[in-house]
Amino acid sequence: MIRPGQIVSLALAALALAGCAHSSATPVAEQGVRIAGPLTQGDCVEARRRAGLQPDLEVERLPAPVAMKPAPFQRMPESALRKDGSAEIKINVVVDTLGRADLKTFKVVKVSNKWFAENVRGVIGKWTFTPALLAGCKVPRVYHFMSSMPARSERTR
Repeated sequence: MIRPGQIVSLALAALALAGCAHSSATPVAEQGVRIAGPLTQGDCVEARRRAGLQPDLEVERLPAPVAMKPAPFQRMPESALRKDGSAEIKINVVVDTLGRADLKTFKVVKVSNKWFAENVRGVIGKWTFTPALLAGCKVPRVYHFMSSMPARSERTR
């Protein structure tokens, strides 16, 4: 049985991991368009253009939740967990310049049970975020949400 404290711990772990992102030294857009040279501070038109070409590009500040309300994983059914009690979810969603998750971009990367994906999809659109910053400008950027619960034997250690 999942205790309330474990749900909070799971949500906090997700928040800590969510800011993890990968980047490359030479940004290249997925469509094969090379993103040229450094940006001038305050060049928001170019910053948004680059973010549109490569939603996962390296930025000065990653999008981060301001308020995770409603909280994820409330009233989780025991059947959502694997036989050993473990669970995991990884999703990607673009956070726009207003700090809102664009649910049209919601993508499940990995999930142990579809209940977790449905639950996160139902709450993440209600959250508020600080938008990503590039060259001092707010830009849309992929937000990586990750959460996991270890197997029962690992939790009792």
